[in-house]
This record gives sequence, structure tokens and C-alpha cells, in this order.
Amino acid sequence: MNARTLLIASAAALACAALALHPTPSRPAPPARAANATAPPASGAIRCEGRVTAYPGADITVAAEYGGRIEQLPVHELDRVRAGQVLARLDSREQEAALAAARARVRELDADLGFLTLEQGRQARLLAEGAVGQRSFDDVDAKLKLAQAQRDSAQAEVEQRQAVLAKLTLVAPFTGTIVERFPQPGEQLAAGGRVVRLADLARLRVEAEVDEYDLPRIRLGGPAEVEVEGRAGRIQGRVEEVPAAVSQRDLKALDPARPSDIRVALVKISLPADTGLKLGQRVELAIQD
Repeated sequence: MNARTLLIASAAALACAALALHPTPSRPAPPARAANATAPPASGAIRCEGRVTAYPGADITVAAEYGGRIEQLPVHELDRVRAGQVLARLDSREQEAALAAARARVRELDADLGFLTLEQGRQARLLAEGAVGQRSFDDVDAKLKLAQAQRDSAQAEVEQRQAVLAKLTLVAPFTGTIVERFPQPGEQLAAGGRVVRLADLARLRVEAEVDEYDLPRIRLGGPAEVEVEGRAGRIQGRVEEVPAAVSQRDLKALDPARPSDIRVALVKISLPADTGLKLGQRVELAIQD
């Protein structure tokens, strides 16, 4: 063996000895990933403001169709009333007198009709016997038809007077609570004058002003949390209606830095029964997307 070969062999031996004394550390294996694993999507609540309202047709102002003096006003604010319960009565003496006169006129014309009907029958027999001419029969027949027309007109007036008289008594169209009472007993009420505001407070909802840019994130049936200033806890609601149109903002935006010309949609949020909220009360909402 020559010197060069001996030198190479010695170097290889020294390298193997060094590896044996100082082994190279192995790298840890990467953690296994589940198949088709993706990062969870980012989500957040849509913050907005809203106002407590009643359902359509459940918040109305009862007004008098005809004017008159308020004779009875037996209800007060916060009274709970039933459907059909009397809310107010206007002075009806003038209308009652007019109705009595119309009914008397009908009775008078009924008597005339009875006589003319008998006379027409008698004239018909005489005409058949040749005792009277056609003109005599025609005169009685014309009087009978005129009396019948007058009687129909008088009966129509009776029905009109009855309708007016019925409208002088105002009744509750549904069961609810008297939110406001406008006049006092004894006041003279003009035609169309307001009497009471009636609302069904057992079922309320919130009209939330959602920015038009957030509308694609709203889903029907989605949860919504309602926060009321000065009240602990949150009321859980649900998105029950998303309108097909947007409108101008009515409530002040939560974030003053946001543009004031952004249009909003009045998204309807259903509420549980008997929440204790007040009509028109402003609330804050967090609608989950």
C-alpha cells in the first residue's frame, strides 16, 4: 500500500469515528393534517340600531267619523280593553230623533201602499167588467208605483240613520292596551277627531336599520340580540323579515365616522312575548350573520 492510499483510508476512518461520537440530530416530523382541512371562516355580528314597534294593524288611532259632544269616555291610558268593548259614545239625541222621524215616514207610506194596493185590485175588477175605463186603472196604478218608490227611499233613509247612529259609539277593533287618550268627556269632537290610540303590546318587534352594505349577510331566521340601555341582560330575537327596498336612515348611526348618506333597510326582528319594552323605544342590536 502506498502512502497516498494510506492517507485516504486514515481520513475516512477518522470521519466515521467522529460521526459515531456526534450523531446528526433528526428533524421532528410535521404534524399530520386532516384531509380537506380549512381555516374556520371569520364571522362577526352586524351592529345596528332599531326601534320597538307593533305588528301591522296592531297599533292604530281610533277616530270619530262624525263630530259631536263626547257623552261617555270610559277608558283611560294603560287600560286593557277587549275587542268590541265601548271606547267612547258621542251625543246621539239628534240622530235618534232623525231616525224616529224616518221610521214614522216608512209607516205612513206602508199605510198608503196598503190602501193603493186594494184600490188597484178594485179598479182591475171594474176594468174587466167594463165599468171603468183604462185611464182610471192607470191613475191608481201610477199612484201605487209612486208610493212604493217613496217607501223604498224612506227605508233607505232609515238604514242610513241607523248606520250613522251606530258610528257614534266607538268600540275597540281588537284586544289591546290604551296607549294614549286624546280628548276628555264633554269635549266637542270634530269629524275625524282622534279619541284613543290602541295597541297590542303582547306582541312587539324591532325594526332594525341595517346598512345596505350589510344586507347580504342577513339571513331569515338568524339570531339577533337586543340590548336596552339601563337594562341588564339581552333579549333574544330572530330575523323574520328582510324588506325588498332601502330607505333613508331615521335613527342616528352607532358609529359617527360612518357616512350619513348610507341607505338602510328596516329588517324586522321578532321578540318573545311580554318583554317589557315600550313602543318607540330605541334599542341596539347584534345580528349574527
